Amino acid sequence: MTAGLVAAVAAAAAFAGWGGYSWLSAAGDEAVTAGAVREEVLRVGREHVAQVTTLDYHDVEAGIDRWLAVSTGPLRDELAAAGERTRQTLRQGRTVATGAVLEAAVAELDAEGGTARMLASVEITTAREGTEPATTRNRFSAQLRRTDGGWKLSALDQVPLGGAP
Repeated sequence: MTAGLVAAVAAAAAFAGWGGYSWLSAAGDEAVTAGAVREEVLRVGREHVAQVTTLDYHDVEAGIDRWLAVSTGPLRDELAAAGERTRQTLRQGRTVATGAVLEAAVAELDAEGGTARMLASVEITTAREGTEPATTRNRFSAQLRRTDGGWKLSALDQVPLGGAP
C-alpha cells in the first residue's frame, strides 16, 4: 500500500508541475495577450462610443468635457473646437440624446502599434422637451488609439446603411 501511495504522490507532483508549467507558458502566449487586449478595446470602445453619442442640453459643458475625456487626436481636436456658438445651439435645441451600444466588434487590432478599429451599432434616443422620445439606430466605425491614459477614440464615422465600413 505504501508503494501505491508513493506512486500516487509522485503522479500528483508530476501533474502539478506540468500544470504549473503550462499555466506559466500560456500566460505569456501572444494569442492570450492579444485576446485580453481585444477584450479591453471592445469594452472601452463601447463605453466611449456611448459617451460621445450622449448629450443633455441641461449641462452641455459637462457633456463636452466627457467627450474630450474619451477622445484623442483629430476627434478630440474637432470636439475641443466647439465654440460658444455650437454650445448655444446645443442648449437651444432643448434635447437630451442618449446613446446605447447594442452590438460591437473589434474589426482591426494592432496591439503593438496601439491602434484599433471597432464597428458599433448604436441606438440613440432623442427626447426634445415637450415631445415624445424618438429612437434611431446608427452604425459607426470607431478608430481607437492607446494613450498614456488608456484607449481613446481618435475618429468616429457614421457608416451609411448598405455601405461598407
